Amino acid sequence: MKHFKIITMGILASILSLLGCGYGNKRATQSESINPYIPVAAQITMDKLSGVLKNVQAGRTEYDFTGICANGVNCIYFMLDNGKFYIDFEAMSKDQLPYLDTLKQFAKEHNYPIIETTYNNTPIDYDHVKFAPVLSLKVNADIDSIVHVGKLIEQTIFKNNDQTIYDIVP
Repeated sequence: MKHFKIITMGILASILSLLGCGYGNKRATQSESINPYIPVAAQITMDKLSGVLKNVQAGRTEYDFTGICANGVNCIYFMLDNGKFYIDFEAMSKDQLPYLDTLKQFAKEHNYPIIETTYNNTPIDYDHVKFAPVLSLKVNADIDSIVHVGKLIEQTIFKNNDQTIYDIVP
């Protein structure tokens, strides 16, 4: 009986290692995922962002905004308003809070008006405010210009480069 339990545990451990999180170093795609109803985010590099924004502008997306995020901290959102784009940054985690001031300074240096607001989302890992703060850079730009601003933010503030791979969010 003891021998049977050990063999069963070994088989179970082998199965779990094959089906486990992350598939080793390989990212699971929609067709490879264990549950095909859980979507996997599309990924792009910065040079593909204008195509994504063209779809937003043409109304071919579920929302009138899209975002890019490479590491859970550097998430910026490209918001469409009356045919022009601006950029929002929401500090959902305490790791994102210092970037609010950095982005304010960036906006000041580039003469972009800012609005401090919230989406009324509850912060993930801090509780000194009820809702996560959002900094909105009112760039009021066309697609090419907003891609340039987004690239500047990602490279100068978040230290990313042209090879950085971003998840498209939401």
